[in-house]
Amino acid sequence: MRRLRIAVCLYFVLSCVVFAVYFGKSRMVEDHTPPVITCDEDTVSASVGDGEDIILKGVTAKDDKDGNITGQVRISSMSHFIEKGKRTVDYIVFDKANHAGTAQRTLVYTDYVPPKIHLTKALRYSASEMSGVNLLENVTAEDCLDGDLTNQVRTTLGDDFYRYEPGEYPVTLQVSNSAGDVCSVQVDVVVTDNTDRYEIDKFYPMLSEYIAYTAVGTEIDPGAYLIGVERGNAEYLFEEGGANTDVGADDISIQSNVDYSQAGVYTVEYSYTSKNGGTAVTKLYVVVEE
Repeated sequence: MRRLRIAVCLYFVLSCVVFAVYFGKSRMVEDHTPPVITCDEDTVSASVGDGEDIILKGVTAKDDKDGNITGQVRISSMSHFIEKGKRTVDYIVFDKANHAGTAQRTLVYTDYVPPKIHLTKALRYSASEMSGVNLLENVTAEDCLDGDLTNQVRTTLGDDFYRYEPGEYPVTLQVSNSAGDVCSVQVDVVVTDNTDRYEIDKFYPMLSEYIAYTAVGTEIDPGAYLIGVERGNAEYLFEEGGANTDVGADDISIQSNVDYSQAGVYTVEYSYTSKNGGTAVTKLYVVVEE
């Protein structure tokens, strides 16, 4: 019996030794070190249309067990802009043991321009039709990073807007892209009273575009946007000879309130006074960008 106990103890001790040796060797060969990503420069420049291969340029990855794993590096995320056209990009790579290596550097777009909202028709409606108006029906938006953003344009209306009484009501059109850059333009919705005899006979100047964009220090030609006049639902284009009306481009008065030395949203007013004394005014909203 005593010999049996000794044999069992020896067997137990031997088992522990074998397990310890095996465990020790396993720990020695086990991969505990994450791979390392290296960027040859802290900043990478790219066009907004470039693919991931350009953003990955100069990025390499090595692992102490798996060797060169540069081909497995991926872009894990990109931040919102930290400055105009500049954001941080995060890279990640995994080795065979599923350990992750990460790195970060700055991405600078060489040709970035902010998103833009376009308005192709004046926001002018009679009081009687205001309840069914879709303010965004003639609004579009585009962005160099995300493409068409029309469906993401939002409006901010003042409390007075819902009175539907004749007058001018400020409305803010706003859209943002995936990098967090925002285009915001405050325009006016004009509610007219078409029971007014002067209103019925007004010829409103027509423009090719009702929101224009330019950079600080760069002036635009307001006259280049003037294309005709409209009265009610009828449109008269100057290039067609102003059919059925004797109003010409020279009859339109243009008053600019734009300060091209400072970024902001400004207006250019186009006005025409009819023979009956009624004056019709159309506004061009000029966005001066940094």
